[in-house]
Amino acid sequence: MQRLRVAFLWHFHQPDYRRGKIALLPWVRLHATKDYAELPAIHREFPSLRLTYNLTPILVEQLQEYAAGQLSDEHAVVASLPEHHCAAQPEHVIGWGFIGHAPRMIEPFDCYRALWEDAQSGKWKTWSEREWLDLQVWMRLAWLGTTTREIRSIAKLLEKGSSFTADDRAVTIAIERELLSSVMVRLRGLAAAGLADISCSPYYHPILPLLCDTDIVATSDPDIERLEPRFAWPEDALEQLRRARAYIEQQMGISPRGIWPSEGSISDAALAAIARSGAEWTASDQALLERSIELPSTSWLYQPFVWESSGGQRVAVFFRDHALSDAIGFVYSSWDAHSAVRDFLERLDAIRTRILDEQGVAFLDRAVVTVILDGENCWEYYEGNGAPFLRALYGALTSDERFETVLLGECARRALDSADMPVLRHIAPGSWIGGSFRIWIGDGEDRSAWSLLRQVRHAFEEQKHSLTDFQRDDAYRHILAAEGSDWFWWFGPEHRAAFRSVFDELFREHLRMAWTAMGVDAPAELTRPIMSSESASSPWGAMHPATAPTRSRRGG
Repeated sequence: MQRLRVAFLWHFHQPDYRRGKIALLPWVRLHATKDYAELPAIHREFPSLRLTYNLTPILVEQLQEYAAGQLSDEHAVVASLPEHHCAAQPEHVIGWGFIGHAPRMIEPFDCYRALWEDAQSGKWKTWSEREWLDLQVWMRLAWLGTTTREIRSIAKLLEKGSSFTADDRAVTIAIERELLSSVMVRLRGLAAAGLADISCSPYYHPILPLLCDTDIVATSDPDIERLEPRFAWPEDALEQLRRARAYIEQQMGISPRGIWPSEGSISDAALAAIARSGAEWTASDQALLERSIELPSTSWLYQPFVWESSGGQRVAVFFRDHALSDAIGFVYSSWDAHSAVRDFLERLDAIRTRILDEQGVAFLDRAVVTVILDGENCWEYYEGNGAPFLRALYGALTSDERFETVLLGECARRALDSADMPVLRHIAPGSWIGGSFRIWIGDGEDRSAWSLLRQVRHAFEEQKHSLTDFQRDDAYRHILAAEGSDWFWWFGPEHRAAFRSVFDELFREHLRMAWTAMGVDAPAELTRPIMSSESASSPWGAMHPATAPTRSRRGG
C-alpha cells in the first residue's frame, strides 16, 4: 500500500524578555523544562518517527544563557529563596507561586491544590516555613514534563507531595539545570540520527512582509488605516533571515534550509528575501494558497508548491492543513488521547481517500499533509502535558501502513528538483491568523509603535556612516530587536493580560537603546507607555497568576 506522507513542524519561540541578566517573564525557562526538552524526549521513543523542529534564534540565545547560569528571572529567584525569607514578602511569593493553567497544572496535585486554596482564602497568613518550602518545590515540579516526572528522583517528590526539605528543593533546581542544558543536545541528536529537520524563523521573530513595506496592508487588509509615512526596509527582512540562519548553524552545526516565517506571514517580497537568504523552503497557512490561486480540487493543497520570482528566485512552499493543525492546538486538549488520535487518523485517511479519488495513486508520490503549530502553548491544556496524546499519535502514525512521517526539507528538495511541481508566480499576502496582518498593525497603538520604530530606523540610516563600528552594531541590533512581532502582538485590543505592559516597556527600551547607541537623546515619547493603560505594579496586576496565559495561544 502506498503511504500518505505527513510532515509535522513544531515551532519553538519565545520573545526576548531580558533586561540585563534578568528575564522579566519566566517563560523561556519554564517552557524549556516542560516542553522544549519534553518533545524531543518523546520523539526518541519512536525510532522511525521523523519531525521538523523550528527554532527562533532569540529563544535559543536565552536558552543558552539560562543553561550557562547567566540568566535568571523572578520566578526562579522566588523558588530558590531560603524559605524563611518567603514570609517576609508573602504576596510577592504567592504572586509567582501559582502560574500556569490551574485545571491541569495545579488541581491534579492534592498538596499543590491545597496551597493554592490557602492562597485564595487568605490562610497563607498562618503558614509556617514548611508550607513556604512546599510551595517553592511545587513551583518547579508543576513545570516539568511527563518524561521528567518519570525519573525516579522526581517521581519520589511527586509521591511525597509535601513536607519537603531543602534537599528536595535542591533536587528540583538540579533537574532544571539539566533540562535547560539538554534541549539543544536532544535536538542535535535527533538531527544527527536523521530523525529531525531543524529550521528557523527570522532572528527576532518579525513580520517579514511588514518589514518589507507596511503598505502591503492595502492588499491584505484594505480596511486598515495605513501607516504614514510607511515603514519599508526590505534589507532588514533579509538581515533578520541571514543572521538567523548563521546563528542556528553555529548552535546546531547544521545549516537550516527551511524558514518558518514568523506567524506564517508571507508576501512576494518576503518570499524573495527568504530565497535570497539561501533557504530552500518555507511554509504558511492554506488560506493564503486559496487566496492566491483557484485550486483545481481540494486535494491540490497536499503537495509542495514552488514560488518563483520574475528574476528566477525559487523557494518551495508548504501550506499547512489549518483544521488538522488547529485540532491539535485547540481541540484535542479536552478529549481523551485515544479518541483524539482516532479522529486525527480518520481525518488523514479521508484526505488520502480524497487524493486517490481526485488525483489517482500517482499523486501520492508528491503528496504531503503539512501540520504546523506552536510547540509549547497547547500542552498545559492537555492531560499529562500532552504526553499521552503524543505517544498515542506517534505510535499510531509509525505503525499504520497508510501513513509515514517525513521531513519537510526532503520534500522540498524533491520539489525543487522536479520539473512538474505547481509553480506560484504570486502569493496573496497574509499570516496564519485569519490571513491578516491586523493584529500587528491594525490598531492605533500598533501604528504608534511602528511610527516610533520608523523614526529611529530612518535616523540610523542617515547617521550609520558617521558611527563607530561598535555604535553601528549596537544601534542596529536594538532596531532589529524592536522589529520583533511580539511587541505588536500585545498592542491594541486583541489580547489582554496583566503582564502585557512588560512588552510595552521592553519595546520602548530597545528604541531608547538604539538612540543612545547613536549618541542621540531619545524622543520624549519613549518615556511614556504606548498602551492606553498600564497594569498594576505586580507583573500580574489584578489577575490571579494561575489563570495567566503563558503566551497567547496562536495558530488560527
